[in-house]
Amino acid sequence: MKEEESIYRVFRELAAFVREHPTTPPETQGPAAEAPPPDARPPDEHDVFLEAMKDVRKVERDNERVRGPAKDAASVRPRDDGTWIMGEALKDTSPFNVINLPEYMEGYVDGVNPLIIDKLRNGEFSIQKVLDLHGLSAQLACEEFHTFLSEAVQSRLCCVKVIHGRGLRSKHGPVLKEKLKEWIVRAMHRKWVVAFASSRMRDGGPGATTILLRARAQKKRLHVIG
Repeated sequence: MKEEESIYRVFRELAAFVREHPTTPPETQGPAAEAPPPDARPPDEHDVFLEAMKDVRKVERDNERVRGPAKDAASVRPRDDGTWIMGEALKDTSPFNVINLPEYMEGYVDGVNPLIIDKLRNGEFSIQKVLDLHGLSAQLACEEFHTFLSEAVQSRLCCVKVIHGRGLRSKHGPVLKEKLKEWIVRAMHRKWVVAFASSRMRDGGPGATTILLRARAQKKRLHVIG
C-alpha cells in the first residue's frame, strides 16, 4: 500500500492542524470566577443571634401564663362532670346505642316487615300515649298496663310507650321490665301487638319500651329477644 493512500495520512497531519487551530479547554471558558475580597470575614455569631432575636419580646411577669390561640368551644370537653359524655351518648349519630346494651329487649310477630323493626329501633314512630309505672307494685302495675293497653286499642292508637325503669336501685333488678315482657306475650295482649323494643337513649333507653299496635286482633307467634 502506498503511503499517500494510507488511512494513517490523516493522523500524520494532526499535529500540524492543532498548531494552526489552538483551542481553549472547556473548563477555562467564560469569565473567571471572582475571588473573594482579601478582607472578607465570616459573619460574627453574636451579630447573627441578635438579628434572629430582634422581634422577641420579654414577658414582664414570671408567674403569668402565656396563652396560645383560643380553641373552638365545640372542641373543649368539660372534665368536672358527666354532662358532655351524657350529651354525646344521647346524640343520634353516637356509636353508643341502646341496642348494644345487655338490657336491650325487643319482640316481633311472625311476618312483620324488617323495615318496621328498624324504624322502631330508631324511634321513627310518633308516641301517641305514655304510661309511667314508676313506684308501683307489680300487681298494681299489671292492672295499670291492662287498662292502658285496652284504652289504646279502643282509641286505635298505633304506637305507645311504657316507662318501667331499669331497676338499678332495686335489690331484685328490673322487676317491672321483666313483668312487662310477660304481660305483652299473654294471649289477651299479644294479639294486638305487632312489635316492641327498648326506647332510644334520649327517650328513656332500657328504662322504657315502645310498643306498636295493630288495628285488628290477630293470633301470631311473638318472638322475644332480651
